[in-house]
Amino acid sequence: MAKVPLSSLYAQFSHRWHSDITRLGYPAAYDELMTALPASGPAPTVLDAGCGTGALAQAWLKNNQTHSALHLLDSSADMLCQARSNLSQVPNTVFHQDILGSTAIPENSCDLLLSAHVVEHLDTPQDGLSWFASRLRKGGQIALSVSKPHWCTALVRWRWGHKAFTPSDVHSMLTTTGFTNIQTVPFSKGPPSRTSCGYVAIRA
Repeated sequence: MAKVPLSSLYAQFSHRWHSDITRLGYPAAYDELMTALPASGPAPTVLDAGCGTGALAQAWLKNNQTHSALHLLDSSADMLCQARSNLSQVPNTVFHQDILGSTAIPENSCDLLLSAHVVEHLDTPQDGLSWFASRLRKGGQIALSVSKPHWCTALVRWRWGHKAFTPSDVHSMLTTTGFTNIQTVPFSKGPPSRTSCGYVAIRA
């Protein structure tokens, strides 16, 4: 059986994606990740790279209403449409249908980069992390949610085809990319506790 392209899967499931991940507890896990994130400056520029329906950005916004700009970047027009609907009332928000590696977001322009379950889908995850680092100003922060090895993750991978990384793998990749103060944020319950792990770090 031919594998369905990822873009087609996102188009197929975009209308129910947010409700599905909410039912599984991922927004609650993202709340835990945001709790571990040190406070940003008074009006940071924020990028949610591979934003999906905007769940990670929503978690950040719960306790951070002031920002100079909130950029949401995703390659899927269908997912970005859902994100626009979910975040339509948030001021200073810009939506970009584009891919990582593009110049839609200038280098050294962001204070905080958010990304949930993106690096696992990249052919070369290290290159993706390098692109993340290049968008951040020195001292900027990153908050990631990344799939980890587990039999539940293996079941999901059968459909979505993504990779999985241990915390030591992620720490090594972040260190190689030039991040410091790397902190692992285990998720406490539900499917996220089995399939994923959070990380925060600072661009040196």
